[in-house]
Amino acid sequence: MDMEWTDMMHYQQQMQKIMRSLLPVGKSVLTASECELLSRLYLQPERNTPILLSQGSGMKKEAVSRCLKSLYEKNCISKQRQTEDERSYRLFITETGLVELKKGCECILQPFYDLWRSSREDFEAFMYYADKLAAHIEKGQEKTRDHEIL
Repeated sequence: MDMEWTDMMHYQQQMQKIMRSLLPVGKSVLTASECELLSRLYLQPERNTPILLSQGSGMKKEAVSRCLKSLYEKNCISKQRQTEDERSYRLFITETGLVELKKGCECILQPFYDLWRSSREDFEAFMYYADKLAAHIEKGQEKTRDHEIL
């Protein structure tokens, strides 16, 4: 049975309402995307190339490149050229990057903590299913990448 478009529109509006409520509070030197990439470098230092950051985050390569350029200009990351491939480089978070990541995460995560505190079980159930949906999305992206190779 197909879902009615009116029901789907309702779900879309509810999702927008949730997303708006989770927008960062206050200001940070870093954007949400920059915080995401920095946190990935911090949490998974071995996945520190632009292509791995793009794959892990689901962000387009161009968006990752723009964020990395900005992070480099803000002294939040350093680059190290690969000896085996002059075009390739690895990225590392700097001390400044760690300080800004902490400040940025506080801004970005505050609305999540507020929602979690006000609706613990519902929030945790929602995030459980959000993880499952994200896995479906990632699986779909892997299939797309596999077909691009063929």
